[in-house]
Amino acid sequence: MEKIKKIIPNLSEFKEYLRSLIDEMEYSHSSLTNKRLELWLFNKVHLGNGQVSPGYFNIRLYDLCQRIYPGCDIGLLTYHGKERGGSCGLIASHRDHGYAQPLAVSLNLGIAEFVVDGKSYVLNDGEIVKFNCKLSHAVPRIMSEERFSLVLWKLNEAKGYKSQMMMPIDW
Repeated sequence: MEKIKKIIPNLSEFKEYLRSLIDEMEYSHSSLTNKRLELWLFNKVHLGNGQVSPGYFNIRLYDLCQRIYPGCDIGLLTYHGKERGGSCGLIASHRDHGYAQPLAVSLNLGIAEFVVDGKSYVLNDGEIVKFNCKLSHAVPRIMSEERFSLVLWKLNEAKGYKSQMMMPIDW
């Protein structure tokens, strides 16, 4: 895992914007999480059969994600907090599905413990990190009342995963 020296301007405003997306989120179907709200961005992958379909898209989020990880075409926004009856942002140790290329870039908003390949790190508010998502990784503990996690990848076209992203007509 490596920290990236990029800065998100006005974190409190961005968190407020992310709070406005909580109603768009769904509870995860993954057995690795428990009551976690999430929103697939740009593309969505069914982890059972690998099917790619269009995910949530808006230009503000897309532009920000391109500044964080140029060329990314799939992302996952997760929430930990009290909204909508509560959401737990923890996830058990796992390796990401074959849909993603090995490099993942993550923006952390809140404070959490992140474990990659057996090594534990504390992610602070506003930190951006990159890591190999094919190594085992987990979020076993969240130390802030509220946390958003935005993880970005590039689809693994070499393994047949193609973007289904639906951009606005006036793009």
